[in-house]
Amino acid sequence: MFYCGVPRDAAEFSRLWAIEQNQFGDLSIPAPMAREIFHQRPELFLAIFCEKSTVAAYSVGYPLKPQWAEALIAGDITEPELLPNMLLTHQDSHENAAVYIGSVVVSEQYDAFTRASLMAALVSFRAQQMRKHSIRRMSLMMTGVSKQGEKLIRYVKAKKLNGGENRKDGFDIYGRVITPSFLNRATVAIERCFNSASVEMSLESLPVIGAESFVPMAAPVLDHVHAS
Repeated sequence: MFYCGVPRDAAEFSRLWAIEQNQFGDLSIPAPMAREIFHQRPELFLAIFCEKSTVAAYSVGYPLKPQWAEALIAGDITEPELLPNMLLTHQDSHENAAVYIGSVVVSEQYDAFTRASLMAALVSFRAQQMRKHSIRRMSLMMTGVSKQGEKLIRYVKAKKLNGGENRKDGFDIYGRVITPSFLNRATVAIERCFNSASVEMSLESLPVIGAESFVPMAAPVLDHVHAS
């Protein structure tokens, strides 16, 4: 049996981030800054733990304020330079938000069917997050640093927003607008390989987000950014 949800304490988060730094090193956000982000917005971090409390899979997404999303796409800043004050807060509307997918990782120690089920659980949980908060539209951004990242880019049919030759980290950056119709199609595909009997999902701890006082962007940031 696996448990899928937000890390429940600092110890669970530390196990997740140890894998992140082992996998990506200096390409990931430094641990002290990641802990600060976790303290402020724990729900941005999603992990699947096995019965031994080891991390079987995880994903991280950073909803950025418009100016910082633009800067990331342009290559003026990179993932390790992201700071807590660059992220949307719980009080901000997340409708049309630009979310940078920092990592989607599934352990290679499992067989292909189990890995597919764990990946499906990660995607299913994120889709439920969007529905829980009534978010109808957002823009995802991602770079293909790992094989799993490249696979995700192909799976969601993301479009190239800027070339690595123009960005400080040297990686191409891709984007995809997520809508309810896309989520519905993805959910149908996911249910074919998601073994809900083996993965316990926990959405109870998610905070309320999206205050009415925030004026959202007129259009998703990805709609008006072009790759060079």
